[in-house]
Amino acid sequence: MNEKNKQKIDFYTELINKNNSKLKELFDYSFIEFCELNFLKNEILTCQLFELYQSSIFSTNHFLERMIKLSLIKRHTIGHNYSDIESYSIKLKESETKYDGLVLFESLKKALEKALITSEQHDYLINAKNNFRNPYSHAQISKVIKNDNDVTGFMFSISDVQEKLKQGKPLNTPKPTIVPKFSPAIAQMLQENNSKEFAFDYFKNVIVILKEIENKITQLKEGIH
Repeated sequence: MNEKNKQKIDFYTELINKNNSKLKELFDYSFIEFCELNFLKNEILTCQLFELYQSSIFSTNHFLERMIKLSLIKRHTIGHNYSDIESYSIKLKESETKYDGLVLFESLKKALEKALITSEQHDYLINAKNNFRNPYSHAQISKVIKNDNDVTGFMFSISDVQEKLKQGKPLNTPKPTIVPKFSPAIAQMLQENNSKEFAFDYFKNVIVILKEIENKITQLKEGIH
């Protein structure tokens, strides 16, 4: 094994050892009613495992939108399954027409109306839409970093500093310079920092809501038997 490959293996092994205990419970959990989402759940957790926090948020945004639409579809198709493919296909087609084209605001409203989520959960997910889904999906960096401040730093010439050091002259402290947070390099750094801060809690809260939705779907299915 060459040295570069060994360094990469050591680097990723260290990340696994560092983060696995925090994520293990979520990795081990499997949805039943929403088994379709287990693989995507684990993909997002893998982003967390390797500290790809921006990618985690990108994927959680999709997970959120998919789980709400899927909950509406599953509720609409209760009592129908592959055992009677003809009737199931009819209900699936109805679901596609009703729900697949909804924007997130509309699908959340439908989920609330059908008691799949509570008003508190609805409000949290609306905030998640405004704080994560829309800004990250549309690359609206000003909204991603809206709570951050401009950066204060010092501007100076390296060559001037080197020359003064050679001549034994004192260095002058320049006046602080305010760098706008919207400048590309600063903005991207702030997005990375914010993603690291919020990615895990955002995903975990979405998972908690999905667990409660799953319980409701199970109860609805049991109620028709």
